[in-house]
Amino acid sequence: MSKALTTNIASIAVSLALVLGFAFAFATPAKGQTVEDLQAQINTLLAQIAALGGTTTTTTTGSGCYTFTMTLTLGSTGMEVMNLQKFLNGHGFMVASTGAGSPGNETSSFGPLTKAAVVRYQNAYAANILTPLGLMAGTGYWGSASIAQANALCVGTATGTATGTATGTATGTTTPPPADDTTLEGGAGSVESFTAISGLSNEKVGEGEEDIEIAGLEVEADDSSDLMLTAVRLDFSTQPGNNDLEDFVTDVSIWLDGKELARLDADDFNNDNEWTKTVTLTQGADAIIRAGETKDLTVAVTGVNNIDTDDAGDNWELDILSVRYEDAQGASITDTVTYTPVAWDVNSFATASGFTLKMAAGDDDINDAHIINVDDTDDTDGVELYSFTLEADGSDIIIDDLPVGFATVGTANNPSEMIATVYLFADGVEIGSETVTNTGTDDDYELITFDNIDYTISDGDKPEFVVKADFNDTEAAIFVDGDTIQASSTVTAIVADDETGELVADGDTSGTATSDAHAAYDVGIMVTSFSATESLTVGADGTNDDDTVTLTLKFDVEAFDGTVYLARNATPTTAADGAVTTIDVDDGGLLYRYEIDDTATVALLADTVSKVNVTGTVADDGVDEYVLEDGEKATITVSVTRSNATTHTDSDGYHEATMVAIGWSATIDDDTMEVYEFNLDDYKTDPIFAN
Repeated sequence: MSKALTTNIASIAVSLALVLGFAFAFATPAKGQTVEDLQAQINTLLAQIAALGGTTTTTTTGSGCYTFTMTLTLGSTGMEVMNLQKFLNGHGFMVASTGAGSPGNETSSFGPLTKAAVVRYQNAYAANILTPLGLMAGTGYWGSASIAQANALCVGTATGTATGTATGTATGTTTPPPADDTTLEGGAGSVESFTAISGLSNEKVGEGEEDIEIAGLEVEADDSSDLMLTAVRLDFSTQPGNNDLEDFVTDVSIWLDGKELARLDADDFNNDNEWTKTVTLTQGADAIIRAGETKDLTVAVTGVNNIDTDDAGDNWELDILSVRYEDAQGASITDTVTYTPVAWDVNSFATASGFTLKMAAGDDDINDAHIINVDDTDDTDGVELYSFTLEADGSDIIIDDLPVGFATVGTANNPSEMIATVYLFADGVEIGSETVTNTGTDDDYELITFDNIDYTISDGDKPEFVVKADFNDTEAAIFVDGDTIQASSTVTAIVADDETGELVADGDTSGTATSDAHAAYDVGIMVTSFSATESLTVGADGTNDDDTVTLTLKFDVEAFDGTVYLARNATPTTAADGAVTTIDVDDGGLLYRYEIDDTATVALLADTVSKVNVTGTVADDGVDEYVLEDGEKATITVSVTRSNATTHTDSDGYHEATMVAIGWSATIDDDTMEVYEFNLDDYKTDPIFAN
């Protein structure tokens, strides 16, 4: 044969090999080509080779292309194994070059040579076979991923095989169909370890509570094979007084990583069954632990709806005796488990869950004492009086009835003389309203119950409740300026149900809440915008007790609904906030408390008072009062200086000043001024050290 002819034959053979390689490598033909087109090209090339004196081998086996369905491993036999060897030989992953397993000599036995060929195939398509399974190298196990890739390669492949070796590289990838989740990958396998779940011990199961986990194991599969759990043997034989399990729970269920595998009636574990049973598990993907993975195998129970009083709290124990499973080779294995039985019991829902309904005070801006602006001729609606929170911990809580107490001080003998209607809001939504009536004697107190509100607080939630009221107009000898009202609640008075419908007992509650006493005025003042400063002038030698301290208190005062006369002179007092009941304008109606190391003093103090208009023009009589018309506001500054002398060693320490009371009146030069002292203990300077 001439050199040119030999070259042509070699060239055509390589071309044929490349065409066949591309046909086998892709799941579908290239765009614009059909299987018939490829076949025509192959036939043409075959004819050219034959004409030039070359040889070809054709088969009817599709170059080892089959629809594979069976998983295979070392030791497997049958026609599927023979087809696998033909596939491997036909796609370049030679089982053997000569003898048994070689092309044309395929066998029905899966031996070491077949396994080695499968490994080469898996490594070649690692991205599609190994990577999704988290494997770094082929295992030789013919599983679902390997099958999917093989079937994808064979889709649309032409008939015929070429002799020779291709020198080109095909580009492109194939995407295998999803693997069958119920297929087990690997060889012979076992459980690497059983470890008790430490968090499951002495569990409390409440009446009617569903699927409460009481015991469990962490089950780890070794690296050799996936495992499918098939059965678990349980022992409830350590029970109180030979009682039946069905007296405590309705059913028993088994779960793997939160997926239910079995459920059976509790009476399957009664004393006539010796409280021990092998529970068959539902087969499927949910029962599989993949090679090298760990999953939680847990046992759960559902409590009976009404536990007998004599049975409540009786301790049971559960032992997990054994676990049965299958590996990828189909071997069924039963492992005895070393497990310390865990205690559990069924009790009333409240006792078991340990839930509580907690009450606490709410928004300080609502609860802190303040002035309420009412009217002498019209009612004032929607005034916020009281704020509190309720928190459900361990169970949903359904509030049925919620009582709130109202107390008055002053001319009004009963809350109904100050307020007409009260409203209950939860997180801004109105959930109840009640008319305030005098149901008893004039004792300055009335308990109003918001009933049948049917409000649910979800477990872990803490909504804020606000009580608002419609105020009556003031009326001589019944409700007058300066009367106060406050609201309070106790959680034990609330009627509520837990999520099982049982009444919440007093022992499952905690907390109280109350507001301060709010004063109602038709004409009055509002005090806001407090600030304070401190300064120190060190004595001449820096060692003697001759430092000078200046403490300054500043706040805004605004008149509402009429003319107000405000004291313009300051006076030190040893009284605390809330302890002043009357102020005479002539005595200096701006009272402050000066402290050194928390001890009040009135010695060696000098004070000045000034005002700056904010809105309007606040009059100053130059003697003892500022005059604020309705809506006028002024900033009042009280500056106090203590000049120390060498004989006053008690000046050593931390100095601070606090506003105690502000005198005001709707009458000029009033000898019994109204006392504004709402939360003025917050109106104070920071401590400053002096000697």
